Amino acid sequence: MGLALERLPDWPVAMTREMALAYTGVADAQLREWERRGTVRFCMRGPRGAAIAARSSLDAAVQSLFAAAADDGVIEFD
Repeated sequence: MGLALERLPDWPVAMTREMALAYTGVADAQLREWERRGTVRFCMRGPRGAAIAARSSLDAAVQSLFAAAADDGVIEFD
């Protein structure tokens, strides 16, 4: 991906698409689905007008994947 993630002290509060994909570990198609549904929104506010999304919305979207899987009986939580 070209990111030097090991050089970041922590994940930023807002991320570009490339960083969001690395952070969440989901496929590009999944991220686009979240965008289509409005779960994750990218705003043109980053450096040089780059589109960025809030880390909190990415966290919530990933959590919803696990909640949906648990509802389907795929994942069991103790």
